[in-house]
Amino acid sequence: MARRPTDYAAERERFVEDLLAIMSVEEKVGQLALERAPDPADTDAIDRVRDRLRRGQLSGLVGPGSPAEFATLQSMAIEETRLGIPLLYAATPGRGEAVIMPSPFALAASWAPEVVERAARIVAAEARDRGKNWLLGPSVALSTSHTDEDLSASWGASGLLARCLASATVRGLQFEDQDGGSMLACLRVDNPSWTGRRGAHLPADQLRLVAGVLRESPPASIALGRIASSLDNGDQSTSATFAIGGPGGFEGIDLAEWTEIAKAAGQDLTGAPYADISVAAVVAAVADGRVTPLQLDDAVRKVLGAKYDLGLFRSAGPEETETPKRSAAGARTVALDAARHAIILLRNDPALLPLSIDSGEILVVGQAAGDRSLPNGGLPQEGASLIDGFDTRELAHNFVPGLALRRDQAGSSSGDLIDADHMAIGMASEAARRAGTVIVTLGETSTLTAAQQTLLEALYAVNRSIVLITLGARPLDPDISGAKLPCIIHAGQLGSMSGHAITDVLTGEFAPCGRLPIPLVDRGRVGLTFGHGLNYSEFGLGQTTTELGHDRLVVSTVLHNVGGHEGTETVQLYLRRPGGRGQERTELADFQRVLLGGGETRQILFEVGGNQLGRFERDGRFVIDPGTYEVSVGLSEDRAHAIEIAVPQAVADAMGKARASEPLPALFGKLRSVG
Repeated sequence: MARRPTDYAAERERFVEDLLAIMSVEEKVGQLALERAPDPADTDAIDRVRDRLRRGQLSGLVGPGSPAEFATLQSMAIEETRLGIPLLYAATPGRGEAVIMPSPFALAASWAPEVVERAARIVAAEARDRGKNWLLGPSVALSTSHTDEDLSASWGASGLLARCLASATVRGLQFEDQDGGSMLACLRVDNPSWTGRRGAHLPADQLRLVAGVLRESPPASIALGRIASSLDNGDQSTSATFAIGGPGGFEGIDLAEWTEIAKAAGQDLTGAPYADISVAAVVAAVADGRVTPLQLDDAVRKVLGAKYDLGLFRSAGPEETETPKRSAAGARTVALDAARHAIILLRNDPALLPLSIDSGEILVVGQAAGDRSLPNGGLPQEGASLIDGFDTRELAHNFVPGLALRRDQAGSSSGDLIDADHMAIGMASEAARRAGTVIVTLGETSTLTAAQQTLLEALYAVNRSIVLITLGARPLDPDISGAKLPCIIHAGQLGSMSGHAITDVLTGEFAPCGRLPIPLVDRGRVGLTFGHGLNYSEFGLGQTTTELGHDRLVVSTVLHNVGGHEGTETVQLYLRRPGGRGQERTELADFQRVLLGGGETRQILFEVGGNQLGRFERDGRFVIDPGTYEVSVGLSEDRAHAIEIAVPQAVADAMGKARASEPLPALFGKLRSVG
């Protein structure tokens, strides 16, 4: 990763302050100006960028572009400008290039920070190979329902889970590789879903998430966007841009500061704080006092510091060389591991999985089984389909489409029944009657269509040994003929190695360990709850005890693997705060993933401090209330045993003091002026 400022604080400060002292106002404002990377075929755009660069009015480029052209521009910035300040080259991280990693929602289903960090390292390495040094991600948003349109880009329903995985992503993106390459990451919580959805807890979840990431894995930059000003009720009609910089605050690039400077100069960058700032407008605003020199210097100081951390001032510029050829095999190994961990076994009763000699002849039903576009969620690259995984493992099977192919959506069985479906369903039913195990695949859908419902009912009527695999972004748990299917796997948008990962889980080569990052609502009621997921072995918890210390709560339990197979279980800690408007919900407070062999037992300890017990109020203060808290430990939200514990005022005060001594104690002080 980029060097931490604390490792060389005096040297860094001296260099940056000396440079600031000799910069003109135009050159300072130029360090806040980014422009889209020019198309190599657009000579006018290239000339415009070069002209701005020579005048010292450009800090970097954003978006896809030619690494060779960027190398040329970087050399110009270092050699042909008055101060020789190098450029940043920013881009959205995406899910990879040569090898596609699972979607954010799929990674959230892994509940595995170490897996997410390894995937992010691959994405960062590919970006560095293309000349990038600043990735505008991770972009973190929560979902309120498994039917949300943008579910695949969300990190689930829990702020705590999203915080853990966002921290892991930041570590991965900023990891320094063996060649010394480094990258700046940007924690983004500027998705409109934070303020566009009504909900009492979303703004508080946003602040808690940001505070947690900054405490655990500080990114080099941050984009908060707009935060709803109401933290304790559902009224989110007002919101405000919120910067966290300043003395004792965030040391990295705070893009909200850029937005405020542009706003003072009459330019609206809301929703895109890294868009091109008008240098002339900001210079005029500084001249007439709308932007103070101190405000401008503080923002520019952070940009220069970030460039110093990357080592750009010590480099002669990138060489115009071919993109290095990294090991595709290494990237595929990481992608396969991530995809395996993201697969959720929702049901398995009776135990149809893992497949064995007793499974008999395998019949695969559904066009989605051969669809190579589903795993990558619409990206131009193709992933391994389930049929590809079967073929690679030489797993004998028969295949029938089940439903007629639709012209409007190849590989899907969406829509009402059509005449051709009746023949396809009849052929599938006859094949299912002769099969030992039927594997039915569904593509992208939020609920079963009439055609899909009819197909599943027909298959279930002739063969109860059905395994349903959902390959779209959304997990499903449908009712078929008045009952739940015996075996359901969710394996949506797993990336390039999707089919191979699913096959590994089906055959028992890898035991499923994914967990739902969002509850499934069935007919207006919660069906499978948050945190649900099964293993091929049976796990159970022993007695749970709690002990209240002077500044923390210690929760202890015992995890048993009572089955005969090795497996990974996720022990989950839930918390309910003292009653009060908007504060009575149960939320995930911590979790531990534990690998146990068959028959093994392990004691699990959780330490709960002020960061978990406290809450944000409307004015931005973080408050730890005395009172009766409810703590639950379980293997999912509905399998958690609740214990009440009283936290007296003295302990709440001690927790508050312990939290105040942590880094960035006044992180959200500026919020008090919002709303």
